[in-house]
Amino acid sequence: MQYALEHGIIDLAYVQEQVEMNKRKELLEKHPYKIWKGKDGKWYTYLPDTEKGRVLKKRTSEDKIKELIVDFWLDKDESDKKIGYKEIKRMTLRKIFPNWLEYKAARTDSTSYIKRITADWKRFYEKDEISDKPIVEFDKLYLDSWAHTIIKSNKLTKKSYYDMSIIIRQCLDYALEKGYVTENSFRKVSINKKLFIRKKKPASQTQVYLTNEAPMLIDEMIRRYKNNPKNTAPIAVILCFEIGVRIGELVCLRESDIDGDYIRIQRQEVRDFIKTDDFTMKFNGFRVVEYTKSSDEYRDVYLTENAKQIIDFVKSVNKKYGMKDEDYLFLENGKRISHYAVQSRILRGCQAINIPIKTAHKIRKTFISTLIDGGVNIDEIRRTAGHSDERTTYGNYCFNRETSAETKEKIENALKKVIKGNQKIVQA
Repeated sequence: MQYALEHGIIDLAYVQEQVEMNKRKELLEKHPYKIWKGKDGKWYTYLPDTEKGRVLKKRTSEDKIKELIVDFWLDKDESDKKIGYKEIKRMTLRKIFPNWLEYKAARTDSTSYIKRITADWKRFYEKDEISDKPIVEFDKLYLDSWAHTIIKSNKLTKKSYYDMSIIIRQCLDYALEKGYVTENSFRKVSINKKLFIRKKKPASQTQVYLTNEAPMLIDEMIRRYKNNPKNTAPIAVILCFEIGVRIGELVCLRESDIDGDYIRIQRQEVRDFIKTDDFTMKFNGFRVVEYTKSSDEYRDVYLTENAKQIIDFVKSVNKKYGMKDEDYLFLENGKRISHYAVQSRILRGCQAINIPIKTAHKIRKTFISTLIDGGVNIDEIRRTAGHSDERTTYGNYCFNRETSAETKEKIENALKKVIKGNQKIVQA
């Protein structure tokens, strides 16, 4: 190599230029936010921010916005390298968590997910000795004992344990990438699954609207709409019985989503949170995002004849009163309704007809259970519901909608047809 350099076989300046170009390309590829050109001709992107989560940046050209991105990540790399050996030996989860959370937040648009992580930190880590123990002292036995103690003392289910352990699991992955540790010992921990609390499936009458309750609630929603015809939130409740979407999806439906016999579910209302410090986030209102909880980009839900008539009615109401907020379907005094508007109508409606209070999510469960009862193919039900696995559909959304009397009658009739021999005992 030295000979090649001395005799001009290798152009050092060219090599350096190639290294810098590759580094620049690597930093741009790792940048977690999109780069786009606005209608004003300027170029935009976001950069991570310790207080706001992210901040919008703009430049006059694509080259300049990319130069800004590269400079930001180069500066961050340099600041990270300033951590000395002694500091690494004293590194703890409490010190790592804010940086890891910033890294995590840069890779998601869901501030409610980040809020849940901060809530888990306060519940499981903040006052626990593990947060201030140097991570270089973590070994499999220590982490194994800690994890099983957490499970037993908090009576965790399998899911709640998984959610809780995301922090330590991924913080140690982050520390490994940073070079603070040589391995993530938590990855070696094997949990005794028998310790997880198993939730008993709740009674059907608490999870769905029974066959005698749904018509009563619909009649009550019609009555409430007539009392205030400029607010179509009660009609949104009725439509939910026909299409079974999530409440956040329901309040964001637009006229342009409708295509013949189907309506495209492609956006939702979400809670927004902002950071108040490294370990806390506070509620910051609601916003509409152009994606859903489902893993797919969107899903098309079939519109029954009833659903089409309900939608046509809502459109006529909006036109009659000159109400318009872009092309959202459900409005209150000319503004898109929030999920609170729907939930409050349901709560008061249940109270008015004297049935147990059941949420909009239980209308969704009623819809899915109705399709199962009707013999619709389970894969079609799963797709319509926006579930990734039919086990979710069956395990969490399949409930008996019939009253106790209806269920008893069906059991009687079914067994009379199948076990005919037992009738001889009565006749003997």
